[in-house]
Amino acid sequence: MDSLEGIAREIEALDKYAVRLREQINAAQRELARVTRKKQQLVTELSRLKKARKVTAV
Repeated sequence: MDSLEGIAREIEALDKYAVRLREQINAAQRELARVTRKKQQLVTELSRLKKARKVTAV
């Protein structure tokens, strides 16, 4: 019985670890989405400023 209980405990521990990993992955995906949005905003702003600079230079 001891080996069965040990295996059962290991399965429980792995399940808990998998849950933690899923939570970390979800958090990382949210952060990646946030950073990607911010980068796109900055790229758009940079493009706008470059166009404005060209217009004023002419």
